[in-house]
Amino acid sequence: MSFPTMAGRALAATALLAICPMSCAAARSTIVLDRQGGALHFSDMPAPAPQIMRRLARAERWHGSRFLGWLPGGAMLIGVHDGGRHMLGQITSPGSMPATLAAPPGRIPWAIGPRVGTRLLYAQRSTRGTVWHVIGRHAVAHTLVSGQPVIGLPVWSTHGRRIAFLGATPDGDREAVYVADAAGGGVARLVVGGLAGRWRLLDWSRGGRHVLLKNDVGPGDESLYLGRIADGQLRRLPIPAARIRSARFAPGGAAIDFVSNQDGQYERLLQLDEASGRVRALSARASWSVGPFAASPNGRYIAYTLDDDGHSILHVVNRRLQLDVAVPWRRHEGVIDNLQFDSGHRLGFTFESGWQPPEAYVYDVRSGLIRRWTRGTPGSRATSAPVTGRLVHYPTWDRVDGHWRMLSAYVYLPPGPGPAPVLIVLHAGAAGQFRPRWRPFLQFVTNDLGYAVIAPNVRGSSGYGRAFRALADGPHRTDALRDIGALMVWIGLQPGFDVHRIVVMGRGYGGWLAVNALALFDGHLLGAIDIDGIANLADYVAHGPKSQRQFRAARFGDPQDPQTAEFLRRISPIGNVRRIVRPILIVQGLAGGGARAADARQLAYLLRFYGDRVELLTAANASSDFTPRADRRAYRAAIAQFLLALKSKTAK
Repeated sequence: MSFPTMAGRALAATALLAICPMSCAAARSTIVLDRQGGALHFSDMPAPAPQIMRRLARAERWHGSRFLGWLPGGAMLIGVHDGGRHMLGQITSPGSMPATLAAPPGRIPWAIGPRVGTRLLYAQRSTRGTVWHVIGRHAVAHTLVSGQPVIGLPVWSTHGRRIAFLGATPDGDREAVYVADAAGGGVARLVVGGLAGRWRLLDWSRGGRHVLLKNDVGPGDESLYLGRIADGQLRRLPIPAARIRSARFAPGGAAIDFVSNQDGQYERLLQLDEASGRVRALSARASWSVGPFAASPNGRYIAYTLDDDGHSILHVVNRRLQLDVAVPWRRHEGVIDNLQFDSGHRLGFTFESGWQPPEAYVYDVRSGLIRRWTRGTPGSRATSAPVTGRLVHYPTWDRVDGHWRMLSAYVYLPPGPGPAPVLIVLHAGAAGQFRPRWRPFLQFVTNDLGYAVIAPNVRGSSGYGRAFRALADGPHRTDALRDIGALMVWIGLQPGFDVHRIVVMGRGYGGWLAVNALALFDGHLLGAIDIDGIANLADYVAHGPKSQRQFRAARFGDPQDPQTAEFLRRISPIGNVRRIVRPILIVQGLAGGGARAADARQLAYLLRFYGDRVELLTAANASSDFTPRADRRAYRAAIAQFLLALKSKTAK
């Protein structure tokens, strides 16, 4: 499926805008009204009703805790969300009150404790991006590194005195591994440099001589490397290039445990013996992929999860006896993350679901008991309980072995009689996946706005095998749009949904899908919500960060080739504005500038030039995420107001 060429019209409109920026407003019958709210700019957007703001505030008053690791002495490190406030704390037993370790403004997405020592490393998300801090004795914190973004997660040395992290080289063209003193006061030292492309720092060896790195060349073309701290030498490990989800040094340091699909369609847990170069399987072959894993420090146990159509299945293996331990809580309707053993036989993890906020749990391998250590609440709901996402499967447009290909989706139904209007939520990332996690805003959309929410995993999504993930690569990118069309057909056959009231919403790559779906199925949709979407695929690949360009070119196509560049523009929203006549809400962060932000504003201008209704919300202090609490509420209120305005309309 392809779009008709709109490049000529788009270029003509762009030239006209350059001459007279207000011509797009003049082409419409109404005047574009703008207003400013702090760092937020609202263009042609009505102010949200006070009732929406009150309901949003009520929906945000949920409490939950994430397991982040074990601290020396057996205490548990947790990240607490309490009604919009974030805190880093520790607890010593199930149900005990957490002792506060840090409570900075903004969110705390991650925290890492060393294997030994009293220091703690945590990330704080603010308008400046993600900044890492080290907490020392007496709870005094200092910044890990000033003026230099940290790429991915840092790692601790064995003795907890040094921290390694990935950052850009001084010229900004490549990436490098740096080492900083955990006590602070010094300058981070570059130890492994000249890393061209997309890299990720995974682990630090027990002896402190090597760091473990992953290099992503393209989809399914990933390799592991050892970087020597002493002289910066890189050595590629002898495993075939494949998709590698994660890896770390095994207990004892003579092997490396990693998750890869090198021997089949799905990712398995494998182990590489460094001395012999042999690879052996640690998990049984299954029709689902392995997710997070953790090994006990003594090497006796290894735990991992299987991604069973979005739900997590917990497995624990006794490596000495080569036996699968019978876990009493093997499969629940939710997601398990952040696995980590303490110094003995206790496995900590986070569990969350569509109806339960994230909470910390501990599985004692010896006793066989699973206990919940924290207990939160899903928020202040005056009318109804949280809605549980229901897993469904629907047929799409092509066949596999003579049968219709079936795709998975999660459905959240609002209380009350139907048929209900539908919000289709498209996940971020071309290889992302929608899983049944705790999403308070989707609860608000169903309970308070009365929409049914359907979140499909269209072709290209992770979790369903190597072949499925590659179905939308390169020239087959628009096949994922046909999956959305098949979902709309399925919606029309279900009694609980109103097929004439469907809205699409997506973030990032999901935003690209949402706007293109509006162009392709315009007569059957009410509107679209584009959050930090990709308005121009050619610009997204050609003008992205240098470390990402090779990977993006392998996934979407190389715009250096003229024919590929024309194809990418033809299937981009900015090349199909003439086909869109329904309302659209565009949400975009402007911090850092770049082609993505410029393309989003150009998309809004072009749509207005052709007379379309466009609401544009931009944030000068955000890139892809609205960090300040007030900004997040304003952006969610804008979405809610947009959905309420469309609820009374029909696509007939």
